[in-house]
Amino acid sequence: MSPPGRPKGESPSAQREGSPVNQAAEDEALAQFRRLIERAPPPLLDCAAHVPLYADPHCEPHRVVCTVRQWGEKLAARVPADSSPQHRLRLLNHFFFAELAFRANEAEYYEAANSHLHRVIERRTGIPISLSLVYMELGRAAGLKLHGVGFPGHFLVKLLTHDGALVIDVFAGGQALSAEALRARLAALAHGGEVLPLEIHLRVASERDILARLLRNLKAIHLRSGQTAAALQVQQRLVALRPDDADEWRDRGLLFAQLECPRAAAEDFLAYLSMHPAPPDARQIRERLDQMQRAARRLN
Repeated sequence: MSPPGRPKGESPSAQREGSPVNQAAEDEALAQFRRLIERAPPPLLDCAAHVPLYADPHCEPHRVVCTVRQWGEKLAARVPADSSPQHRLRLLNHFFFAELAFRANEAEYYEAANSHLHRVIERRTGIPISLSLVYMELGRAAGLKLHGVGFPGHFLVKLLTHDGALVIDVFAGGQALSAEALRARLAALAHGGEVLPLEIHLRVASERDILARLLRNLKAIHLRSGQTAAALQVQQRLVALRPDDADEWRDRGLLFAQLECPRAAAEDFLAYLSMHPAPPDARQIRERLDQMQRAARRLN
Protein backbone atom coordinates (compact mmCIF):
# COMPACT_ATOMS: atom_id res chain seq x y z
CA MET A 1 0.00 0.00 0.00
CA SER A 2 1.03 3.61 -0.50
CA PRO A 3 2.36 5.63 2.44
CA PRO A 4 -0.28 7.55 4.44
CA GLY A 5 -1.03 11.05 3.25
CA ARG A 6 0.32 10.65 -0.30
CA PRO A 7 -1.59 9.37 -3.32
CA LYS A 8 -0.09 6.35 -4.99
CA GLY A 9 2.88 7.28 -7.16
CA GLU A 10 2.62 11.02 -6.44
CA SER A 11 5.74 12.94 -7.42
CA PRO A 12 7.23 15.20 -4.70
CA SER A 13 6.77 18.89 -5.32
CA ALA A 14 10.40 19.87 -4.68
CA GLN A 15 12.32 21.41 -7.58
CA ARG A 16 14.71 18.82 -9.03
CA GLU A 17 17.95 20.55 -9.84
CA GLY A 18 20.11 19.46 -12.76
CA SER A 19 17.30 17.63 -14.53
CA PRO A 20 18.46 16.32 -17.93
CA VAL A 21 15.30 17.67 -19.65
CA ASN A 22 12.86 20.52 -19.19
CA GLN A 23 10.93 19.92 -15.96
CA ALA A 24 7.49 20.37 -17.54
CA ALA A 25 8.41 17.83 -20.23
CA GLU A 26 9.68 15.39 -17.60
CA ASP A 27 6.51 15.76 -15.52
CA GLU A 28 4.38 14.98 -18.57
CA ALA A 29 6.60 12.03 -19.53
CA LEU A 30 6.30 10.62 -16.02
CA ALA A 31 2.53 11.08 -16.14
CA GLN A 32 2.38 9.15 -19.43
CA PHE A 33 4.44 6.35 -17.90
CA ARG A 34 2.11 6.19 -14.89
CA ARG A 35 -0.94 5.92 -17.11
CA LEU A 36 0.60 3.00 -18.97
CA ILE A 37 1.62 1.04 -15.89
CA GLU A 38 -1.86 1.40 -14.41
CA ARG A 39 -3.06 -1.13 -17.00
CA ALA A 40 -3.25 -4.76 -15.94
CA PRO A 41 -0.91 -6.07 -17.11
CA PRO A 42 1.06 -3.03 -18.25
CA PRO A 43 1.94 -3.15 -21.99
CA LEU A 44 5.63 -3.99 -21.83
CA LEU A 45 6.70 -2.64 -25.21
CA ASP A 46 4.82 0.65 -24.79
CA CYS A 47 6.14 1.17 -21.26
CA ALA A 48 9.73 0.46 -22.26
CA ALA A 49 9.41 2.77 -25.26
CA HIS A 50 8.25 5.61 -22.97
CA VAL A 51 11.11 5.23 -20.47
CA PRO A 52 13.72 7.25 -22.45
CA LEU A 53 11.56 10.39 -22.43
CA TYR A 54 13.29 11.41 -19.19
CA ALA A 55 16.51 11.88 -21.23
CA ASP A 56 15.22 12.56 -24.74
CA PRO A 57 11.81 14.26 -24.98
CA HIS A 58 11.88 13.80 -28.77
CA CYS A 59 12.27 10.02 -28.82
CA GLU A 60 8.71 9.34 -30.14
CA PRO A 61 7.64 6.17 -28.30
CA HIS A 62 4.74 5.54 -30.70
CA ARG A 63 7.18 5.22 -33.61
CA VAL A 64 9.18 2.62 -31.70
CA VAL A 65 6.04 0.61 -30.94
CA CYS A 66 4.80 0.86 -34.54
CA THR A 67 8.17 -0.20 -35.93
CA VAL A 68 8.40 -3.29 -33.74
CA ARG A 69 4.81 -4.28 -34.42
CA GLN A 70 5.29 -3.86 -38.17
CA TRP A 71 8.31 -6.14 -37.94
CA GLY A 72 6.16 -8.63 -36.05
CA GLU A 73 3.50 -8.54 -38.76
CA LYS A 74 6.14 -9.06 -41.44
CA LEU A 75 7.54 -12.08 -39.62
CA ALA A 76 4.11 -13.54 -38.84
CA ALA A 77 3.17 -13.41 -42.53
CA ARG A 78 6.04 -15.82 -43.29
CA VAL A 79 5.03 -18.45 -40.74
CA PRO A 80 2.84 -21.30 -42.03
CA ALA A 81 -0.10 -22.00 -39.75
CA ASP A 82 1.05 -25.56 -39.07
CA SER A 83 4.65 -24.61 -38.20
CA SER A 84 6.21 -26.26 -35.17
CA PRO A 85 7.67 -24.11 -32.37
CA GLN A 86 11.14 -25.14 -33.54
CA HIS A 87 10.49 -23.91 -37.07
CA ARG A 88 8.98 -20.67 -35.81
CA LEU A 89 12.06 -20.16 -33.64
CA ARG A 90 14.38 -20.68 -36.61
CA LEU A 91 12.43 -18.09 -38.60
CA LEU A 92 12.56 -15.66 -35.67
CA ASN A 93 16.32 -16.06 -35.23
CA HIS A 94 16.99 -15.54 -38.93
CA PHE A 95 14.76 -12.47 -39.04
CA PHE A 96 16.10 -10.91 -35.84
CA PHE A 97 19.81 -11.60 -36.21
CA ALA A 98 20.37 -11.96 -39.98
CA GLU A 99 17.81 -9.61 -41.56
CA LEU A 100 17.36 -6.95 -38.89
CA ALA A 101 21.00 -7.44 -37.83
CA PHE A 102 20.48 -7.07 -34.09
CA ARG A 103 23.64 -7.77 -32.12
CA ALA A 104 25.08 -7.58 -28.63
CA ASN A 105 26.79 -4.35 -27.64
CA GLU A 106 29.67 -5.74 -25.63
CA ALA A 107 32.11 -2.90 -26.32
CA GLU A 108 29.81 -0.20 -24.88
CA TYR A 109 27.79 -2.34 -22.49
CA TYR A 110 27.33 0.38 -19.86
CA GLU A 111 25.92 3.06 -22.18
CA ALA A 112 22.45 4.25 -21.21
CA ALA A 113 21.49 4.09 -24.91
CA ASN A 114 21.55 0.29 -24.67
CA SER A 115 18.46 0.51 -22.44
CA HIS A 116 16.74 3.31 -24.40
CA LEU A 117 14.51 1.42 -26.78
CA HIS A 118 14.47 4.02 -29.56
CA ARG A 119 18.28 3.90 -29.66
CA VAL A 120 18.28 0.09 -29.54
CA ILE A 121 15.95 0.04 -32.56
CA GLU A 122 17.95 2.70 -34.39
CA ARG A 123 21.40 1.17 -33.77
CA ARG A 124 20.28 -2.51 -33.78
CA THR A 125 22.29 -3.19 -30.66
CA GLY A 126 21.72 -3.39 -26.93
CA ILE A 127 22.15 -5.38 -23.73
CA PRO A 128 20.44 -8.66 -22.79
CA ILE A 129 17.19 -7.19 -21.45
CA SER A 130 16.60 -4.64 -24.23
CA LEU A 131 17.41 -7.12 -27.00
CA SER A 132 15.25 -9.76 -25.31
CA LEU A 133 12.33 -7.38 -25.05
CA VAL A 134 12.26 -6.77 -28.81
CA TYR A 135 12.96 -10.46 -29.53
CA MET A 136 10.02 -11.55 -27.36
CA GLU A 137 7.66 -9.11 -29.04
CA LEU A 138 8.57 -10.43 -32.50
CA GLY A 139 8.48 -14.05 -31.37
CA ARG A 140 5.04 -13.68 -29.87
CA ALA A 141 3.82 -12.19 -33.14
CA ALA A 142 5.12 -15.37 -34.79
CA GLY A 143 3.09 -17.53 -32.42
CA LEU A 144 5.81 -18.44 -29.92
CA LYS A 145 5.16 -18.55 -26.16
CA LEU A 146 8.12 -16.46 -25.08
CA HIS A 147 8.65 -15.11 -21.57
CA GLY A 148 11.38 -13.16 -19.85
CA VAL A 149 13.52 -14.77 -17.17
CA GLY A 150 15.27 -12.61 -14.59
CA PHE A 151 18.31 -14.85 -14.42
CA PRO A 152 21.11 -13.53 -12.18
CA GLY A 153 23.56 -11.33 -14.03
CA HIS A 154 22.07 -11.88 -17.47
CA PHE A 155 18.45 -11.60 -18.63
CA LEU A 156 17.24 -14.63 -20.61
CA VAL A 157 14.18 -15.73 -22.57
CA LYS A 158 12.17 -18.92 -22.04
CA LEU A 159 10.26 -20.63 -24.84
CA LEU A 160 7.40 -22.83 -23.62
CA THR A 161 6.53 -25.81 -25.81
CA HIS A 162 4.21 -28.80 -25.48
CA ASP A 163 7.03 -31.01 -24.25
CA GLY A 164 8.95 -28.61 -22.02
CA ALA A 165 10.87 -25.35 -22.24
CA LEU A 166 13.91 -23.95 -23.98
CA VAL A 167 16.05 -21.21 -22.40
CA ILE A 168 17.52 -18.75 -24.91
CA ASP A 169 20.33 -16.23 -24.57
CA VAL A 170 19.43 -13.47 -27.03
CA PHE A 171 22.61 -11.55 -26.18
CA ALA A 172 24.58 -14.58 -27.41
CA GLY A 173 22.85 -14.64 -30.78
CA GLY A 174 19.85 -16.76 -29.77
CA GLN A 175 21.89 -19.56 -28.23
CA ALA A 176 19.85 -22.28 -26.51
CA LEU A 177 21.27 -23.09 -23.07
CA SER A 178 21.34 -26.51 -21.50
CA ALA A 179 20.64 -27.07 -17.81
CA GLU A 180 24.33 -27.79 -17.32
CA ALA A 181 25.33 -24.49 -18.92
CA LEU A 182 22.84 -22.61 -16.75
CA ARG A 183 24.10 -24.27 -13.58
CA ALA A 184 27.66 -23.39 -14.56
CA ARG A 185 26.64 -19.73 -14.90
CA LEU A 186 25.04 -19.80 -11.46
CA ALA A 187 28.11 -21.41 -9.92
CA ALA A 188 30.36 -18.77 -11.45
CA LEU A 189 28.20 -15.99 -9.99
CA ALA A 190 28.04 -17.62 -6.55
CA HIS A 191 31.84 -17.43 -6.05
CA GLY A 192 31.80 -20.53 -3.91
CA GLY A 193 28.67 -19.57 -1.94
CA GLU A 194 25.35 -21.35 -1.75
CA VAL A 195 23.63 -21.91 -5.10
CA LEU A 196 19.84 -22.02 -5.13
CA PRO A 197 18.08 -24.64 -7.28
CA LEU A 198 18.10 -23.78 -10.98
CA GLU A 199 14.29 -23.86 -11.21
CA ILE A 200 14.02 -20.85 -8.88
CA HIS A 201 16.10 -18.73 -11.25
CA LEU A 202 14.10 -19.80 -14.31
CA ARG A 203 10.75 -18.52 -13.11
CA VAL A 204 8.87 -16.40 -15.64
CA ALA A 205 9.20 -12.68 -14.98
CA SER A 206 6.09 -10.50 -15.07
CA GLU A 207 5.88 -7.34 -17.15
CA ARG A 208 6.44 -5.30 -13.99
CA ASP A 209 9.46 -7.43 -13.07
CA ILE A 210 10.99 -6.85 -16.50
CA LEU A 211 10.36 -3.10 -16.40
CA ALA A 212 11.81 -2.89 -12.89
CA ARG A 213 14.96 -4.68 -14.01
CA LEU A 214 15.30 -2.40 -17.04
CA LEU A 215 14.94 0.67 -14.84
CA ARG A 216 17.35 -0.59 -12.18
CA ASN A 217 19.93 -1.27 -14.87
CA LEU A 218 19.51 2.29 -16.12
CA LYS A 219 19.76 3.77 -12.65
CA ALA A 220 22.96 1.84 -11.99
CA ILE A 221 24.43 3.09 -15.29
CA HIS A 222 23.68 6.72 -14.39
CA LEU A 223 25.05 6.36 -10.88
CA ARG A 224 28.17 4.70 -12.27
CA SER A 225 28.68 7.81 -14.43
CA GLY A 226 27.90 10.27 -11.62
CA GLN A 227 24.64 11.37 -13.29
CA THR A 228 22.58 11.74 -10.13
CA ALA A 229 19.81 13.86 -11.69
CA ALA A 230 19.25 11.28 -14.44
CA ALA A 231 19.28 8.48 -11.84
CA LEU A 232 16.57 10.35 -9.95
CA GLN A 233 14.32 10.54 -13.02
CA VAL A 234 14.68 6.77 -13.45
CA GLN A 235 13.99 6.27 -9.75
CA GLN A 236 10.78 8.29 -10.11
CA ARG A 237 9.56 5.60 -12.49
CA LEU A 238 10.59 2.82 -10.13
CA VAL A 239 8.52 4.39 -7.34
CA ALA A 240 5.56 4.70 -9.73
CA LEU A 241 6.00 1.08 -10.84
CA ARG A 242 6.60 -0.35 -7.34
CA PRO A 243 4.65 1.96 -4.99
CA ASP A 244 4.42 -0.78 -2.34
CA ASP A 245 8.18 -1.35 -2.25
CA ALA A 246 9.54 0.68 0.67
CA ASP A 247 13.11 0.41 -0.60
CA GLU A 248 12.24 2.35 -3.75
CA TRP A 249 11.00 5.28 -1.65
CA ARG A 250 14.14 5.20 0.48
CA ASP A 251 16.36 5.12 -2.59
CA ARG A 252 14.56 8.08 -4.11
CA GLY A 253 14.98 9.95 -0.83
CA LEU A 254 18.72 9.32 -0.93
CA LEU A 255 18.91 10.71 -4.45
CA PHE A 256 16.89 13.78 -3.47
CA ALA A 257 19.28 14.29 -0.58
CA GLN A 258 22.28 14.16 -2.93
CA LEU A 259 20.61 16.77 -5.15
CA GLU A 260 19.97 19.05 -2.14
CA CYS A 261 16.19 18.72 -2.21
CA PRO A 262 15.67 18.26 1.54
CA ARG A 263 11.88 18.52 1.68
CA ALA A 264 11.38 15.83 -0.93
CA ALA A 265 14.05 13.66 0.69
CA ALA A 266 12.39 14.00 4.11
CA GLU A 267 8.99 13.04 2.63
CA ASP A 268 10.45 9.88 1.12
CA PHE A 269 12.32 8.91 4.29
CA LEU A 270 9.12 9.33 6.30
CA ALA A 271 7.27 7.19 3.75
CA TYR A 272 9.95 4.51 3.96
CA LEU A 273 9.79 4.36 7.76
CA SER A 274 5.99 4.29 7.78
CA MET A 275 5.92 1.41 5.28
CA HIS A 276 8.78 -0.48 6.96
CA PRO A 277 8.70 0.41 10.70
CA ALA A 278 11.75 -1.67 11.67
CA PRO A 279 14.15 -1.80 8.70
CA PRO A 280 17.77 -2.85 9.27
CA ASP A 281 18.95 0.64 8.32
CA ALA A 282 16.41 2.47 10.52
CA ARG A 283 19.05 4.33 12.54
CA GLN A 284 20.87 5.64 9.48
CA ILE A 285 17.65 6.70 7.75
CA ARG A 286 16.34 8.44 10.87
CA GLU A 287 19.62 10.36 11.04
CA ARG A 288 19.28 11.37 7.39
CA LEU A 289 15.65 12.31 8.01
CA ASP A 290 16.69 14.60 10.86
CA GLN A 291 19.36 16.20 8.65
CA MET A 292 16.87 16.78 5.83
CA GLN A 293 14.21 18.23 8.12
CA ARG A 294 16.76 20.68 9.61
CA ALA A 295 17.94 21.61 6.10
CA ALA A 296 14.33 22.14 4.98
CA ARG A 297 13.67 24.46 7.93
CA ARG A 298 16.67 26.57 6.95
CA LEU A 299 15.08 27.11 3.52
CA ASN A 300 12.04 28.82 5.08
